[in-house]
Amino acid sequence: MPAKKPPKNKVRFNDAEIKLLSALTNRAAIAARLGKSYGDDRDLYEALGYKTTPTFNDYMARYRRQDVAKAVINKPVDASWRVPPRVTELDDDANDFEDSWNELVKQIGVYRQIVRADKLAGVGDYSILLMGFDDSSKLSEEVLRANALLYLQPYSQSAVTIKSSVTDSNDARFGLPEIYQIDVKDGTSTMQQLVHHSRVIHIAEELLEDNVKGLPKLEGILNRLEDLERVVGGSAEMFWRGAFPGMGLKADEGYTMQQQDLDELQAEMEEYLHGLKRYIRLKGISAEEFAQQVADPSNHASTILDLISAATGIPKRILLGSERGELASSMDEKNWLQVVDARRKNYCEPAILRPLIGKLISYSVLKEPKDGYAVEWSDLMAPSDKEVADVGATRAKALKDYVDSDGGDMVLPPEVFLRKGLGLTDDDVEVINEQIADIGADDDRSTDDEE
Repeated sequence: MPAKKPPKNKVRFNDAEIKLLSALTNRAAIAARLGKSYGDDRDLYEALGYKTTPTFNDYMARYRRQDVAKAVINKPVDASWRVPPRVTELDDDANDFEDSWNELVKQIGVYRQIVRADKLAGVGDYSILLMGFDDSSKLSEEVLRANALLYLQPYSQSAVTIKSSVTDSNDARFGLPEIYQIDVKDGTSTMQQLVHHSRVIHIAEELLEDNVKGLPKLEGILNRLEDLERVVGGSAEMFWRGAFPGMGLKADEGYTMQQQDLDELQAEMEEYLHGLKRYIRLKGISAEEFAQQVADPSNHASTILDLISAATGIPKRILLGSERGELASSMDEKNWLQVVDARRKNYCEPAILRPLIGKLISYSVLKEPKDGYAVEWSDLMAPSDKEVADVGATRAKALKDYVDSDGGDMVLPPEVFLRKGLGLTDDDVEVINEQIADIGADDDRSTDDEE
């Protein structure tokens, strides 16, 4: 019996479209639950004007126009890449790979492009870094070998469409993009270009169940950003209106205002409000100034900023910057540096830098290092010059007090004091003992020479 033909008007979707529809349905279901309380009788999101389904354009608008939103995106990225890592070859006798990488960094500004892509990834679900090679193949074709990397170009989520993904469950790239479509701007026009995944570094932070799309950094704090805008903008409007609340004009009993009187009063008021004149000539009318009503918004704004700081992991004083006239506490600074160090090692290196270097090696743009390579980040926890000087001064005072104390070495032997009292390492103590022994030997030789 022949198989039944599908109805002519039946809509059929491919795997990528089905996956997209499923994701949209799940997001819509989650969005529908936001702000609901009292058995769905109260919708806080609707009452407070919050968006339940924000888009990339909403996040980008915040990033471009709202100061705190921009800081939330930029602070972690700038702190992570402010001092670029040092990529070194593990084989001490070879430096071809290391030299070629350093030259490439200088020629096309590798780290500058990485920073741009990293920020764009934070605004949306992901970003990509397009690699342009001199392999003479189309962008839609896989890269097999190239002589040089010509450019790196970051693109935001809004300019990229994932056209197809790997559907073979036995493939190492199962579920990951296969072909991208990029909207390439050429002056005032835009053209669409298909790009093979081998030419792309896909960048996404805070991945959960999805291996392709991360969580936008502004998504979890979007309501608080709107609250902050209302408080700050509302306080500015309140000051504008409340600093000069206006005045009431009341006609005296028995006075009848003529049109000429009204015109003269209008002219007086216009000159008072918009000019430099600070008095009004009134005839048959009494004026009464309304009381000022200006409130301090700092407590409300501070509470909102506390919540934003808690959600982003950026200490409040770090988020706002030194322009507040306050230095971040040592604990804030230490916690922030730990966050940045973890971001470097758990995200920047494995998700961005090593995939880029790995592809350049596999395409023969960079010579493969014989024994591999290492990525060395600067030590963020290293003490500053001031901290080193303060520790030195404290140790010097403690050592002086110990030496000057009578019988101190009987209570606490010198080596124990060096380790426990001054916090020196075993290696430090060993060096000190060797120097003391050398000084003693020199003194003995001097005494022998004198005799």
